[in-house]
Amino acid sequence: MPVTGTLIGSASSVEQGEPIAFTYSTPPASVTPKNWVGLYADPGNGPVDQRYVGASTLWEYVPQASGAVSFGSGALGAGDYIAFYLSNDGYSWLADPVKFSVRPTPQTEPPVFRDAFGCEGRGPGQFAAPSGITVDARGQVWVADTGNDRVQAFSRDGRLVRVLAGRLKAPQAVAVDGGGNVYVADTGNNRVAQYAWWGGFVREFGAGKLDNPRGVAVDAAGRLVVSDTGHQRIARYDTRTGAELAAITEKVSSPQGITPDGAGGFWVAQNGRAASGSVAVVRYSAEGKVIGSIGYGQSSEFGGLSNPSDVAVNSTGDAYITVPDYCWVAQFRTAGPYRAEFGLDGKGTLSFPLGVAVDAQNRVFVADTGNNRIVHFGVS
Repeated sequence: MPVTGTLIGSASSVEQGEPIAFTYSTPPASVTPKNWVGLYADPGNGPVDQRYVGASTLWEYVPQASGAVSFGSGALGAGDYIAFYLSNDGYSWLADPVKFSVRPTPQTEPPVFRDAFGCEGRGPGQFAAPSGITVDARGQVWVADTGNDRVQAFSRDGRLVRVLAGRLKAPQAVAVDGGGNVYVADTGNNRVAQYAWWGGFVREFGAGKLDNPRGVAVDAAGRLVVSDTGHQRIARYDTRTGAELAAITEKVSSPQGITPDGAGGFWVAQNGRAASGSVAVVRYSAEGKVIGSIGYGQSSEFGGLSNPSDVAVNSTGDAYITVPDYCWVAQFRTAGPYRAEFGLDGKGTLSFPLGVAVDAQNRVFVADTGNNRIVHFGVS
């Protein structure tokens, strides 16, 4: 078959975890639903002679006459690769192949233990299975004290500031907007409860429509964003009117914790998607479209993301993801590459951590659920 199409790569070199994209085109006469782009090690088993030699490392169907296709490089080891644009589930070239390389991800020192506060109990400042956590504009740490049916707010050093209780049942997440309004994923009551900055109850969202909500955030436009876990969707509400807005279902699978991305959109931890098979944390635009992900194929020497619970993003492009199955926090670059994990030793050893939040100084707070405390990690 003569080569009549084109295949163009987005970069000649990417860091492990960063996406590699290709634009392709072929004449209409060559279009089939099973034209495909495959990535192979170079040199390796790619169809350099337009015949099968061995299996591709990654591949995707590209059924249009022209378009773009993107691959996450987290599943690729460091080295040289070659991409082929191939015809109809076969190995005839539709375009000249494109070579690129994958650079190893440099490891960085993870945040280190600074201090902790709280202990098991039902009294003020004590916890029973704390889960969701957030830090407001004043630096106060808000904790969904799930087993005690309340939310508690603390100063950064652990001094109790406020308690919200009496209307909540097993809350699992909390968010605070720029005006100090508090939104609680009131999981046991299948709703989101809103409180004023001083602690008074204001109203509820989603009563009778949400099922097992486990994450809550307020985006840059002031919309309430909720992980409607039982319905496998992201629900949204207008915080001014209370009106329900269009929900998001694209690439949603058991959504958990949510955090704003700082650019109008938000990240969602999804523990229905294991790192070995698909994306684990998904980034959405303000319009609700998927614009990125982290976790696919990423792992340390100990393992990858298994049922991630929550995600927090700092101002320098780091994402922190709680992995209760492994009792650690995984650190990624928001562009994709895996960095490190922490919470594995010393005074900062974690047990089934669920919630994570980052403050304006990039200090990391973790709901150490199994130990009924909040742990503060800082960057050296």
